[in-house]
Amino acid sequence: MMTTKGEKILTDLGFTINESLNIMQMGVTKNFPEDVIVLKNCCQSEFLYLILEGRVEACSIGAAGDFMSVARYGTGDYFGGFESDSISQVTSVKTLEPSSFLLLRISDLNALLPEVNTFAKQVFDNLLSDVARKKNELSELVLQKRAFSAILNVISNSPSNLRSLLETVAENAARLCDANDASILQVEGNELRLVAKYGETQLWPIRGARTINRDWVTGRVIIDRKPIHVLDLQAEKDEFPEGYAIAKKCGHRTIFVAPMIRKGVPIGAILIRRFIVKPFTQKQMELVDTFAAQAAIAIENVRLFKEIKQKSRKLNLQSKELIQWNEILESRVSEQVTQLEQFSKIEHELNLAREIQLSMLPRSLPHLKGFEFYANMIPAKAVGGDTYDFIPLTNDSIAIAIGDVADKGVPAALFMSMVRSFVRAETKPGVSPQKVLQRVNRHIVDMNDKGVFVTVLLGLLNSTSQQFTYSRAGHERPLLIDDKGLIKQLGNDRGQALGVFDTVELEVQVIDFPSDHMLILYTDGITDAIDRQNNIFGVAGIYRTINRMPKTSASKVGKGIIEAVRKHQCGTEQFDDLTMVIVRSLSMQ
Repeated sequence: MMTTKGEKILTDLGFTINESLNIMQMGVTKNFPEDVIVLKNCCQSEFLYLILEGRVEACSIGAAGDFMSVARYGTGDYFGGFESDSISQVTSVKTLEPSSFLLLRISDLNALLPEVNTFAKQVFDNLLSDVARKKNELSELVLQKRAFSAILNVISNSPSNLRSLLETVAENAARLCDANDASILQVEGNELRLVAKYGETQLWPIRGARTINRDWVTGRVIIDRKPIHVLDLQAEKDEFPEGYAIAKKCGHRTIFVAPMIRKGVPIGAILIRRFIVKPFTQKQMELVDTFAAQAAIAIENVRLFKEIKQKSRKLNLQSKELIQWNEILESRVSEQVTQLEQFSKIEHELNLAREIQLSMLPRSLPHLKGFEFYANMIPAKAVGGDTYDFIPLTNDSIAIAIGDVADKGVPAALFMSMVRSFVRAETKPGVSPQKVLQRVNRHIVDMNDKGVFVTVLLGLLNSTSQQFTYSRAGHERPLLIDDKGLIKQLGNDRGQALGVFDTVELEVQVIDFPSDHMLILYTDGITDAIDRQNNIFGVAGIYRTINRMPKTSASKVGKGIIEAVRKHQCGTEQFDDLTMVIVRSLSMQ
């Protein structure tokens, strides 16, 4: 009997097959579409949610309705089922994609415990403990993100109010790290001055200062530019004599200090203290490090803000000069109008060049028995450096070319026109693609004074032998999709671009092209397309697009990939030409 996804997940957790079957029978399977709230106030749920398939996001919604992502879970993860006041701010879990869940009532699972063996009880206890652990982690994340949000709110509302910002940082550092107090000190010459604090006790009054040296913890942190954690400062008289004296006077024991660094220079420090001997956790110390980095940025921003204000005053004093400059600018308006007219003429000429370049591409797709084709080129500028071509040879064969010049705009378009002419002139029946590219390379090298190079893939498609014989000169490796939908990247890393060396090394491949196979040729404008976070579309993007599409025509696949690239770019500027050629062998029925 085939194992279901739910049974597989439960057995992976440690339950036996029979126990997994019993648990599955007790639960309810529910399916949800994308972007749907699955669970509100998850800390109050009486169910445990097991993700059978899909992804979800735990999110917090503040009093003002602000949304904040906290954590994400995928197939095999689980959540919910325990009461917990600490996680009350996590108000919902929503789907990130169509998802399926197994809902298990906690009370039903508890009723099942007496009937299972000791090992299963341990597995179940571990499962519930893990749910509780996740909730605690979510609680910490919510508190931390709220703290960061509070700091950012102060920065946005009062960019020049440094003391208010630093006091907010100190308060959140003390609260989130369970410290008695927190202080922020700023470097002024060879001293550290107290500029903000939170808590009833303090090192010394605000604006009070102490000389930087290695005899007290914060002074040493500034000198060494590294955080220091002391378990009991009142037991470190020899190591930190000044710090020991301060601790004896103020009463604190455990202390952690993190430096505030800006461009490699220490500009201050944050310290948190406890009045009992209790070490701070690694997470707490990392959190203080993060607060220290934020405080350093804020101090630098205030400095820049003051500089801008001073420069603004100087600009106001120079208003008379600005009036004179305006008069000069007015005299140049007519010159600029003339230039705009010239630019308009250039734009018109570029549009004509674009029409000419597009007219040089094949006006229609070829007709070859047993095959269908798709081709498209979208220039990044008015004209581009990409091209593709279909060259008829015999009744049962055609040559297919795709190329990319290492440049953009008009120079690239002119160079590619020359290369395309050479390829067409040298491509003849009986001449191998490798020989054609070697001859084209000699032509280019003889005429290439500017050092421009071009990548080219030239192939011979034969409908009788159902083979594609190609030679690749530094171009992107083609993709072949077989009749089962499996995708393979062909070739290897060999193959040099044309126009660089007198003798060029080329990759040569012969591939079988039986029915229901599809060949994808493309330029790097497809794979190098970036989104707003500079993530490239990549070959992986082509894979994802094809895998989401049903078995279909070359035209639909090509349009689907172009659409996926556009969606990935999400309105960002197109930096390179997008060119693609697709060949599909039809089923012989």
